[in-house]
Amino acid sequence: MIKKVLAILMVSCLFPVMAQAATWSLTTWARTAGGTIQVGSNPPRTYLQGQQITSFPTETPVTVTVAPNAGYVTSKVIYNGTTLTSPTQTAFIVNGPTAQSIQAYFAIQRFSITASVADNIGGTVNPASITNFTLGQKLTSPNVITFVPISPTFTVSNILGIPVGAVQNPASPVAGQAVTVTFPTGFTITSDIALVGIFSSMYPVAVTGAQQTALTGATVTLNGAGSYASGGVGIASYLWSQTSGPTVTLTSPDTATARFVPTIAGTYTFTLTLQPGGATASTTVTVFESLPAFVRNQCYNCHFASGIGVATNVFNNWSSSGHKTKGVVCAQCHVGADTGSHPGPIRGGSVSSTTFNYTVVPLTGSSNYCVTCHSPSILTDFAASKHSIRAGAASCSFCHVNGVHNPSAVCTDCHKADNTFGLIWPPPTLMFHSSFTDSNACKMCHTTHNPKVLSFKTTCTP
Repeated sequence: MIKKVLAILMVSCLFPVMAQAATWSLTTWARTAGGTIQVGSNPPRTYLQGQQITSFPTETPVTVTVAPNAGYVTSKVIYNGTTLTSPTQTAFIVNGPTAQSIQAYFAIQRFSITASVADNIGGTVNPASITNFTLGQKLTSPNVITFVPISPTFTVSNILGIPVGAVQNPASPVAGQAVTVTFPTGFTITSDIALVGIFSSMYPVAVTGAQQTALTGATVTLNGAGSYASGGVGIASYLWSQTSGPTVTLTSPDTATARFVPTIAGTYTFTLTLQPGGATASTTVTVFESLPAFVRNQCYNCHFASGIGVATNVFNNWSSSGHKTKGVVCAQCHVGADTGSHPGPIRGGSVSSTTFNYTVVPLTGSSNYCVTCHSPSILTDFAASKHSIRAGAASCSFCHVNGVHNPSAVCTDCHKADNTFGLIWPPPTLMFHSSFTDSNACKMCHTTHNPKVLSFKTTCTP
């Protein structure tokens, strides 16, 4: 009897210990067919086996592997209530002490046949894509991709990416001849297929510059210098002609780089023709009557429609700032602002653009994005003025207290009449500063425009 009581007491003492040991739980679940979810080294589980709840006594990390079957993709993973759409991650490291949950969803993988023209030069292709194939699908009818030269001077010299089982016809085309790639009945799809047609010419190939944006009254340069000789035949002549837009007079239309000055806002299109062979290429120039009109069209209209930047009045701040006066537009600081892919990161490194012919070059060792534009290497009055004494270390907010989108601050915003730093930095107790009436005198002694860091020259020259 005594032994039985002792045994019961021992078991009852163990229960609290066991309950305390299970510190956190992990719930995993493959919610659809097409893949598995696996906790650590445990056997993988499919959707047929439902959810699994695993308890762990410590906070040691556990790996959960989500694996789609062949012909399937992971369409989404819900990790602790957060949905990851089309995730590429397959291993998730989880740990306690709180409860964790991972649910995986799978979908049938879709494949496609795509076709393109290398550098978009010399020809066209049709169709550009055929989609919605599944792994292992056998074609029930032929699928045909056709590459066509744009003129008799071009030849389909090569088609890259043709898989085994597909047929090119003719195998050795002549100039001006279309070429087909046929995926016959019974062809089996095992992956995505990408065809690239390469067109060559015995004559020169015309290449024009990228589309441009400009203002009325500004000189626009049409650039055909990228045109090149092909097949050993050089370029004998260039000829630019206007094909649409308000009529303008071209300067040097018989050279690689013609110029014109638009006086009316609108969209202008020009075509470059080379001889021998008559190869052509076109480019478009969009002209605005003013810088505000450009910014309104390229930036403000989209911002206003989306509500981004409206509350902070970005456009009006820009309109009343020195940025407008000096012709600084959004794209000079914001990557992608002139291409539709905005918002992008603040510009860094050396960047050039055809938009207003600007170049952004940062000071060596500087990550200050204002300095990428306000640099001594940019020959504007920004660099020639007090800004040129900055070394890039001081924040622009020392002077531009209203923010970078309203850079209208002047020296007196920071420097009182007695030339002490009264508004941003407590005035020093040196009466010496009050003897100067010209703020340019600061650089006689200070090597940086940062009153918090008194970096002195070796010798102060009054």
